[in-house]
Amino acid sequence: MFDLVVPVFNAIHHVRTCLTGIRRHATMPYHLYLVDDASDSHTTEAVKKLVGEFGTTATYLRNTHNLGYLPSANLGGRQGNNAHLVLINSDTFVTPGFLERTFKAFESDPAIGVVTAMSNWANWTRICWKMPAGHNVYSLARHLEQLSNSTYPDINNASGFYFAIRRPLFDQLAGFDPVYGKGYWEEADFCMRALELDRRVVVDDGLFVFHHGWGSFQEAGRNENMEANKRIFMERWQAKYERLERGWKKHNPVSYMVPAVFTKERNHPPVFDQHHRTDSASCQARRFPISKLKAKKELDALLQGNHASPAALERHDLASITPGADRPLRVCYILPAVKVYGGIISVLQVVNQLILQGIDANIATYGEIDEAAYQLFPTLFSAYSYDSQEAMVAAFPDCDLIVATSWDSVYPATLVAHHRPGVKHVYFVQDYEPDFYAAPHTTLAERAERSYGMIPDKIAKTRWLTKKLKGFEGRVHRIPLGLNLDYFLDRGQPRDPQILALGRPQSERRNFGMVVSVFSEIHRHRPDVKLALYGFGYQADQLPFPCIDYGKLTRMEEVARALNESTILLDCSLFQGFGRPGLEAMACGTLAVLTHEGGITQYAKHDYNCRLIDPVDRENILSTLLEMLSDQGECDRLIAQGKQTAKEYSLTLEGARTAKLLTAIAAGRVDRDTTYEDWDQGADPA
Repeated sequence: MFDLVVPVFNAIHHVRTCLTGIRRHATMPYHLYLVDDASDSHTTEAVKKLVGEFGTTATYLRNTHNLGYLPSANLGGRQGNNAHLVLINSDTFVTPGFLERTFKAFESDPAIGVVTAMSNWANWTRICWKMPAGHNVYSLARHLEQLSNSTYPDINNASGFYFAIRRPLFDQLAGFDPVYGKGYWEEADFCMRALELDRRVVVDDGLFVFHHGWGSFQEAGRNENMEANKRIFMERWQAKYERLERGWKKHNPVSYMVPAVFTKERNHPPVFDQHHRTDSASCQARRFPISKLKAKKELDALLQGNHASPAALERHDLASITPGADRPLRVCYILPAVKVYGGIISVLQVVNQLILQGIDANIATYGEIDEAAYQLFPTLFSAYSYDSQEAMVAAFPDCDLIVATSWDSVYPATLVAHHRPGVKHVYFVQDYEPDFYAAPHTTLAERAERSYGMIPDKIAKTRWLTKKLKGFEGRVHRIPLGLNLDYFLDRGQPRDPQILALGRPQSERRNFGMVVSVFSEIHRHRPDVKLALYGFGYQADQLPFPCIDYGKLTRMEEVARALNESTILLDCSLFQGFGRPGLEAMACGTLAVLTHEGGITQYAKHDYNCRLIDPVDRENILSTLLEMLSDQGECDRLIAQGKQTAKEYSLTLEGARTAKLLTAIAAGRVDRDTTYEDWDQGADPA
């Protein structure tokens, strides 16, 4: 019934998301043709494996050299013979029912030749540039479906991110015109030619397809190619196109949706009932179970330890949650803020993975949001934002499961679970936070320690942290942290001797003073070695050594690039709960010289895959670095072992394990401590 064509050129992190969406949500008969446009070896290997998971419903094609998007789309389009052809960009994520809706659109009128979708990144069918606050791809798709007039309005110019064509029309027009070279403006040209044949180009305004943008086309020469193709297009179609564009601007048939999506309560989108149907009126009239004033009083009492005991706050008598086929599990993580920090990145990645697993997941925060955090990777959600903890408790989004992520988020999570019948809560413990505080901050340390006994089920990433949590009431489930190995890998490029370290003077435990002292000595002993910092809060030109300053790295590609340009990563932190940078370095083929304090020893093994140092012993750090700089054979041995270690920490595995655990907790099927081996073996932990 459908031929799906996905052209691919590198960017495997996008491709994986795209193919996951297709596998999960394509429920009508289809055949997938993936066209690999001469990607690098890492992408090619990964893509072949992904295509293999489709079995006989997918075919892998590969160009011998890079031809570009347009020739790849034509190649894939000519392979099949199903009635409908859908071109899907590799940086998209399709939503449930996408093929059913597309088929229904074509069936509504035989004159329809092209169908496109609504998106966050499109030309004439854009609903938003980024996900509206409080939405994920699933909730926004449901919201648009409810808002849609379902009249399939003529849009006349369909963007190529989701470009569905009747097979006879594609054949009649011989696909996209090769005059546009590698691509850009070829879809607009196809639409103009279709209109000349009296075929309609429409949008299903109830179909949402997430589009990251700029992820499926090579960057080299992009702007020049776009301008050159625009000139070709305008020579053919300028008068017709400009007339259509004026009409679109004046009578945009989907503009009615924008104010409905971005309501004045933009941080609290329409509430969904048990079947996820939106109702703006019910949102306005909603009665929350607790007022902001009451929430503040209860939070203060809980923080002071004067509230009812945590055990009394639990609702053990509530029925277990078993979402049916018509409703996925709804999970909401709580973050104190959304910023570019290791622990926060871990949460953002897990939430994204849960969405890819089909779970309706999102984040609620009562702190600052740094939009750069959403740019680290294709983010399929946008957090609920509140101005205080009490506001969040009073108006927490409907969900089945709340996940606290820090000690100060445990207190509001506990109150929400107490006041919401049927809601359960979990504590994702990322570090032993009482250790963060010294006198005179003993009250904060006590509150942090008390938090570990307040939620029955806790998730820990390391054996070290699991052991520390065993002293508190409840269950501990260990799931190792996952690394996005599509970003973090050894690119095999030549490297000059370079040591990279984090610069964050405002964070005492990052031990920046020691980094400066050691780097100064390295420069004195080995002036040929480049010294590099990433982070913020320091002035590189005022340091007592020449320094390469990478600055604040806000994208994973940037972090991976810095690591691939370095031979050694130095981490002098006073302790690490897990130490994501060390594992990222191993994956990138960079020698890791790491602190020996904390849960980092989950993966960091001295003289096996790294060198561990005493973060307060300058001579130990200095001698280790000088030894590694002079012994290439030993470095190569440790680097090789580090690469093998990194392969064991896959983000997709972390997502799958977390999804299984949260589903089991929600259903009341966990009554003991578990480890990730339980989930890998498919055992019922109960």
